[in-house]
Amino acid sequence: MRKVFALLILTIFVFVGCSTEENTEEPHETSEITKETVSNLELYNLEAPKGSKYQAVVTEFDLGKKEYLSKAGKIMPYNIRGIIGVPEGDGPFPLILITHGSHSNDDESKRFDTGFDYLVKDLAENGYIAVSMDMSKPYIWKYGDGDDAEKSIPIANDHIENLIWANEGNNLEYGVDLKGKIDFDKIALVGHSRGGETIFDITNDQARRGILIKALLSITPTALFEREMPDIDVAIIVSEYDGDVQLDGYNMYSMLNSKSKGLHFVTLLMKGNHNYFNRNIQANDSWRSRHQNVDDQLTREQQESFLVNYAVGFFNSVLLGNTNDFINANSPQPNKMYGFDVKTMYRTDKRIDLVDITTTDDFQAEGGVVEATVDSWFFKLDKVLIDTVTSGIEPFNIRPLINVKWTNKNSRVILSPKVQDFSRYEALTLNMVIDSADELNKKDASQQFTVELMDATGNLSRVVLPENMNALASTPGEMDYTPLEDMVLTFWSTASPISCINLPLGEFKNLDLEHIESISLIFDKTDSGSIFIDSITLQ
Repeated sequence: MRKVFALLILTIFVFVGCSTEENTEEPHETSEITKETVSNLELYNLEAPKGSKYQAVVTEFDLGKKEYLSKAGKIMPYNIRGIIGVPEGDGPFPLILITHGSHSNDDESKRFDTGFDYLVKDLAENGYIAVSMDMSKPYIWKYGDGDDAEKSIPIANDHIENLIWANEGNNLEYGVDLKGKIDFDKIALVGHSRGGETIFDITNDQARRGILIKALLSITPTALFEREMPDIDVAIIVSEYDGDVQLDGYNMYSMLNSKSKGLHFVTLLMKGNHNYFNRNIQANDSWRSRHQNVDDQLTREQQESFLVNYAVGFFNSVLLGNTNDFINANSPQPNKMYGFDVKTMYRTDKRIDLVDITTTDDFQAEGGVVEATVDSWFFKLDKVLIDTVTSGIEPFNIRPLINVKWTNKNSRVILSPKVQDFSRYEALTLNMVIDSADELNKKDASQQFTVELMDATGNLSRVVLPENMNALASTPGEMDYTPLEDMVLTFWSTASPISCINLPLGEFKNLDLEHIESISLIFDKTDSGSIFIDSITLQ
């Protein structure tokens, strides 16, 4: 049988070998044809949230006097008082508690809780019970200095306990019926200035009491102390022309990202100041900022408008799940929010770093130069002219950076990502800032370039960044000099905080996102430039 089979095979070979017919067919291509796509990213402007509006009751209340004995042995008298806004309707509604900062240290007659009456009203009209608490006494020096966080905690707790009691139907002097109105599974805190830092301590204290705060909004906060950071969703507003605490909110953001989980956002409100968020603070602090010309600063009314929309959008997103009302991974970073210029950064729990910023090993330059460097609050460690905002608290006093420079159009930097499977993520996020001190960047202009992804089969997809992107804008300022010991320090006069370029992965077409080989930054729009890369991540 085997011989018969062998003879048959031999016959077939002979037949084929003796054929005189010419094979004119082209050989078939076995590999897939590579594809190239190009899309143009447009500037994204986040509009004000749209939702159901409520009629609201807004009124002041005073539930009586109490005292607190501090750890320093000083008695602090205070009233459980404030201003409350309640939507009309059955509820239950989420609860937002607001705390102001340290704006007077000797005059006990001054109140700053009522300075947020507009925010209380707007939150109530958008379906939130809002309470602005009088927290003035912890900041009065004769009751102790430097322990305001400790003394704020019992006042906040008194407010929460009384609201629980009122929700149970007990008749307290709020001026409005609260029975069954409050959803204590959805509580958030808002803090301004020192209050923007204290809300983290209040959150930790309430967790120990069994009350879980779900979200924090920190408005131009101080970041004076390292502390325990709760796993919680947090949004931080920083004002560009802040003449009080400067840009401390960025240090708060760095501490959050290293110590806690949750959605974290930081937003630079361009041309905003520190005080105009509170109606009871009259002083214009912008002249004390590092900016020489603040003639274009926002008005008080503009800052109030920004804050109410930002607060409603943030709480709608994290408390109610309406993510389109706020910054999110599936949209580019906003260039404007509610009509105002911003720079933003954000972090999700899915974040993963794609490159090591402490070395150039993951970067290959073609026509440009790549260098690993550091920015530092401490001048002996600092290697860059711009200030990307670092802290005096270790380890947040050092920021590793990659500096990319180019002097020829179409230069590029190719990155080898540490993760090739992009399919489980929503966005590619580039956290960076242009070097305003380098003459390779045109003064008063934004940089622009193209981001390219290549997959394992060679498919290319490019996204062209738009012109006039705030994230790549130069920081107004000039070279400045300060003598120190036996040297002269040279630096850019205004701070240049890092901001993000968020590229939803849906912008990259016809790619195998499970097998991404490289990321390229193609500098095809300008003849020269210099940028600092803080991180490149998937989120």
